[in-house]
Amino acid sequence: MYKLKGICLKTTNFLVVLITAAVTLFYTGCGIEEPLERVQKSPKPYTKRLPEAYDKIQINKSTSADVLDVIKQYKQESISQSESVIASYGEKKKGYSFWLTMTAFNEEDFTVTRKHFLAVDEKPWYLGDIGQKLRFDTDMILDEETLTEAYTSENQKRIAILTKVLENIRNDIEQIRQESTIPATGGMMINQTFERILYVLSQSPVLAEKLDQAKGLEFDHLTLDKGQVGMKLEDKIVKVRILIGRSKNLWGKK
Repeated sequence: MYKLKGICLKTTNFLVVLITAAVTLFYTGCGIEEPLERVQKSPKPYTKRLPEAYDKIQINKSTSADVLDVIKQYKQESISQSESVIASYGEKKKGYSFWLTMTAFNEEDFTVTRKHFLAVDEKPWYLGDIGQKLRFDTDMILDEETLTEAYTSENQKRIAILTKVLENIRNDIEQIRQESTIPATGGMMINQTFERILYVLSQSPVLAEKLDQAKGLEFDHLTLDKGQVGMKLEDKIVKVRILIGRSKNLWGKK
């Protein structure tokens, strides 16, 4: 009987120590400032889905006034605006997590020609989170020159389009990067990611054929994790999606 009690006591003590260690790690580990959020459903940034505002903004239809009306509904976000670009953004976890929605307009009729969304979460620890660290989506109207140029192959065309996409994003970021550190940091991360993808394609252009497949082209990001990139061309509009972290079908969910 005494031996049995001793075993039970040791087991109980072990469990107490184990639970105490787990709780301590849970609340103080990794330098996380908001531990209670671990048991909540993953909030922004939308590394698992596109925000409602992005879906409401329509290429060739929405105007700058429409975009402002949409993004003003999100009071927790800051807004920056230039003559042809509007951006809204926010952050959590002292900058380890942030998001940026950016829209560019035709300078003649002020309709949307490009829209971009970036979400970064370098510490994706929410309950049920799939561990996705970065999501980037962009839809944009391509110029006729890029679309109609005589390319040596379909893969070279895909690479040229991806290069043009990066050029347009850089131009849009440049318009508002001085407004806040978030657009500046976001622009740097987008640039770094695209340059890595373009480097992979420069080493093996045949890989460009994977861009329109379900899982897209897989690549190793230099600082975050393994990633996937996909690209679709619909008439004159190109769509690019990049996911970094654990994911499956690139185009399976918005």
